[in-house]
Amino acid sequence: MKILTLVDGSEHSLKALDYAVNLLSQKNSISNRHNDTIHSKHKIIILNILQPIKLSDEVVQHFKSINTERKSSLKKYLDDINSAMKDAWIKKLSDLKSKYEKTGILISTKIVKGTHSSLFVAYSIVKFAEDEKVDMITVGSVGTGGIHEKKSLGSISRNVAEISTRPVLIVP
Repeated sequence: MKILTLVDGSEHSLKALDYAVNLLSQKNSISNRHNDTIHSKHKIIILNILQPIKLSDEVVQHFKSINTERKSSLKKYLDDINSAMKDAWIKKLSDLKSKYEKTGILISTKIVKGTHSSLFVAYSIVKFAEDEKVDMITVGSVGTGGIHEKKSLGSISRNVAEISTRPVLIVP
């Protein structure tokens, strides 16, 4: 079984990852009773959609008309922030991979560049799942953008569940 798990750093996304690992660990222990090998046929892909900070054309045009030096320093500053965010996610995903590889499940990680549109992010996730031929998608009920006391389901979770042709497990 191959499971795609979305991780955005929220408590709910980490619970979804735990759930996927536990599910496949149970499948491993059942299949290993009938087999002497302990190699897993199961795989989890931990996916992060990186949402870089981007300026609107109007803001860029405003800075261009005011001061070119200021515009270039602002662009460099945003590039540095986006690069630091990507580096931080590479480290976080590497740490998660190391943590869960001890279970014997094959773990891989992937970062996909996204936008701040929840519908576009959902389509990116579903396309990735189709391309990777995953059997199931696990996702937290609410991500970092949601307020879990007020929302029962985040927009990305809802959109993925609505458009995916694969089963989607939403973990609270």
